[in-house]
Formats: sequence, C-alpha cells, structure tokens
Amino acid sequence: MARVFAALGVAFFAAMFVATMLGVVSRYLGVTGFEWSFEVAGMTFVWVTFLGVVVAELRGENVAFEALRDMALPSRRRILDLAASLSLLAIGLALLLSGIAMLRQSAVVPTPVLRWPGGLTSASVAVSGAALSVVASLRLRRQLRRPAATS
Repeated sequence: MARVFAALGVAFFAAMFVATMLGVVSRYLGVTGFEWSFEVAGMTFVWVTFLGVVVAELRGENVAFEALRDMALPSRRRILDLAASLSLLAIGLALLLSGIAMLRQSAVVPTPVLRWPGGLTSASVAVSGAALSVVASLRLRRQLRRPAATS
C-alpha cells in the first residue's frame, strides 16, 4: 500500500515540477499560453502534500513523540501507542468527512483557467482521510490484539 501511495506522490510531484518550470520559463521568456501551468502546479501540490502524509504514516516517519514514548515504562507505551492511533483515526475521519463535504460543494465547480472540476483537488482530502483512517484502524487492531506489557 505504501508503494502505491509513494508512486502516486512521485507522479504528482513530477507533474507539479514540470508545470512549475513551464510557468517560470514561459514568464521569463514572455511566452503566452502557459497560464494553466500554475493551476496544475497548485492542484498537484495539494495532492503531493496529502499523499506525503499517508506515506509518512505508513512508513512510521511522521512526526511523533518518540522520546516521550521511549522514556515511558512498557505498560505506559501501550497507552501512548493507543492514544496515537486513536488520534490518527480521529484526524483521518475528520479529513474524510471534510473531504466529502468539500466534494459536495466543489466537485463540479470549474477551475478558473482550465475549467476542470474542482473535485480533482478536493478529492485529495477525502482520499487522504480514508487512507489515514484505514492505517489507524489496522494499527489499533494490531495493538489491541497484543498482550499488555507489565511494568
């Protein structure tokens, strides 16, 4: 699953980089017809950001309070791990619900330049929220199956 999200992130990053460079070069050289490039760069930037969060969570590389966790007794680590997973689930569900609400409002609203559906950008929030919710649910399931450590 991490590879799929990472591959998508790389593809969106490549598109963002190319679109940005096209926009910069066209402005520098005074070439018209590339006004769309900054719209594409903005849309892909949002996707790169939300996909990056999912990849970081899947790889265990997202911001965490590892020092606090490592200092805690083993019995307290389980509580901290559960709290972290529950927090991630809450954030994932909030993003999913927000993404769905955004899609309801902007899915068919055209973008200013390309006239593409606004839902192309809004979907990144819902996809990220769904993925983070799944990651958190799987972590919780694994953590709750593990026997509690003694202090």
